[in-house]
Amino acid sequence: MVAVLGVALLVLASPASAEVDGVELGLVPVGQPGPFFDISMRPGETRTLEVEIANHGSNRITARTYATDVYTIINGGFGGRLRGEAATGTTLWLDYESERFDLAVGDRSLRSFTVTVPRDAGPGEYITSLILENEDQVAHDGAVAALQVVRQALGVVVTVPGQRSPAMEVGQAQHKVVAGRSVLSVAVSNPGNVRLKPIVELTLRDADGDTVSQASVRMDTFYAITDSTVEVPLDALLRAGTYAIEVAFEDVAQSISSTAIRNLAVVATPTPAPAAGVVPGLTGVNQDDIEALPWPAIALLAGAALVALFLVRHSRSRSRRRSIG
Repeated sequence: MVAVLGVALLVLASPASAEVDGVELGLVPVGQPGPFFDISMRPGETRTLEVEIANHGSNRITARTYATDVYTIINGGFGGRLRGEAATGTTLWLDYESERFDLAVGDRSLRSFTVTVPRDAGPGEYITSLILENEDQVAHDGAVAALQVVRQALGVVVTVPGQRSPAMEVGQAQHKVVAGRSVLSVAVSNPGNVRLKPIVELTLRDADGDTVSQASVRMDTFYAITDSTVEVPLDALLRAGTYAIEVAFEDVAQSISSTAIRNLAVVATPTPAPAAGVVPGLTGVNQDDIEALPWPAIALLAGAALVALFLVRHSRSRSRRRSIG
């Protein structure tokens, strides 16, 4: 049976548009030197901006455009909230109504909207986004049949002049098992007023203080006033026990660095099947496999070995008796 999946493809807007099986949408800022809106505004100021919407595909399409919140994805990077999710924060600064419309092949149109900075807005960077996507999912032919929505995202970054206050905080650590391997994750937040691109060093130590694993993660853009997660897959399954994770982060460009230690409890998990090989990019684990088998299995194997030894000796004894007789 061929699976049918709902897939949303997100592409940051640039001069090249998003394309999947004849659906090729364009969402480009007008009058901007870069691929997204990057403007400076003061509290209380209102500015009118313009965006070009286009259909570069080979089919007539029904599209939808709307403004939506931006969040930071795992290990950094741009994420735009989905259609229908409530707008908050900087998105409310935009006068950009959701609209559904038809686009013929080759259609291009300009749409104006306004941005108004609240009078009480503090200094810093604020981000939101505009989305253009096909209204209805389209079928995609391939090894797996899929229904897809092509999303073109256009960032709107507003900088309010004033003191820059970079900051980063470390939350709780968690452990999960994916495909028979351990995955470590640490919650992080950016409570400051500027974007970050930190390097995060993770050092995992066991209860004796011995280093079990180390990893370095270069986060992509970590947007101000958003939360994220630093996540690292390991190449093996951690033993049950208590651990400590040292989290050291540094952003040279923003002149911040800090170190935090978080406790981690790993509960007993089923022994995974032997892997066919080490997956590239996974972080090593410095633990031997003497506890790979559960104690009941070890006892069973030991008992079987004793029984086999008894049978061998009994057989040899009977053979000697036959030869004497």
